[in-house]
Amino acid sequence: MHQTPRITLTTKSALLFLGVLTLMMGGCLKSNISDKKIQYIDLARAVDLFEQQKKENDTALFIDARKPERFAEGHIPGARNMRTPDVDLRYGTDPALERYKNLIVYGENPGTATVNAMAKRLIEVGYNGFVKKRVKVFPGGWEEWEITGLPVESDTPEQSEGDE
Repeated sequence: MHQTPRITLTTKSALLFLGVLTLMMGGCLKSNISDKKIQYIDLARAVDLFEQQKKENDTALFIDARKPERFAEGHIPGARNMRTPDVDLRYGTDPALERYKNLIVYGENPGTATVNAMAKRLIEVGYNGFVKKRVKVFPGGWEEWEITGLPVESDTPEQSEGDE
């Protein structure tokens, strides 16, 4: 006698979760740019570009793709807080960004999906050329930068002991 496999509640829940996750991911990434077009840099290269930026004003702009509240709490000095909707595909490149040789996108940590979405949007709007790949992703993000003791700045006033 042949028995039909039984689908348990746990299996149904897992399948439902995966289905919803697939729909969410598909809805978030409407770009035709593949991940292969994104150039990833490590911490050493990010620090190198940060140091070069201090010497040459147009070397690199760090783009923080986190929520404004997180950006205000702390970010890489000189970084600009931008979200994917801020890059409007209808208008092309922004002259304020166009002057930089490198646009380095970072988020909270390597698991941040908005970072790749932002990089793809910047590439799609035209910041990468055929030869020079200006858009780069720093996957270690804010967590790696902060944990290594590199310079940080915040937009929130420091609270002194007397303010508590």
